[in-house]
Amino acid sequence: MRSEETVRQRFGRLIASAARASGRYDLDGHGGKAALARAAGLSESTMGRVLRGESIPDPRFFEPLAAAVDLDVRDLLVEAGIISPESLSTPSQTGATGVGSRSITLDEAANALGIRSDVGREMFAATVERLQRTERAAEADGGGAAAHA
Repeated sequence: MRSEETVRQRFGRLIASAARASGRYDLDGHGGKAALARAAGLSESTMGRVLRGESIPDPRFFEPLAAAVDLDVRDLLVEAGIISPESLSTPSQTGATGVGSRSITLDEAANALGIRSDVGREMFAATVERLQRTERAAEADGGGAAAHA
């Protein structure tokens, strides 16, 4: 990949290369670009701009376009430089939980929420405990108990 190559150019090059490799689209012959455009749900003029490296289609077309040329959409987006490989990592792969690295206590949650009075803290703890019981009951019977809580 050349460093001066833009994201648009890389995207177009990757699509063109995969289209040719698929054997379904003769991009240099008559009708190949039109067939690819139809398969991806794009207009012929948009497909021409994509293949020339002049534009990138709307993101809603990434998956149909990748599928039309037998590419994994994630590989296409990473190779083109649209997204980073790290952005595709799941929380378990990165060690992040998305919430925090440890559980917090009810007291810590109450403090973080600004609940200071003893009565407020008791109500908060009772509500959380009731929700936890409801969740456990729902898990035990396949989800039905939550609707009756």
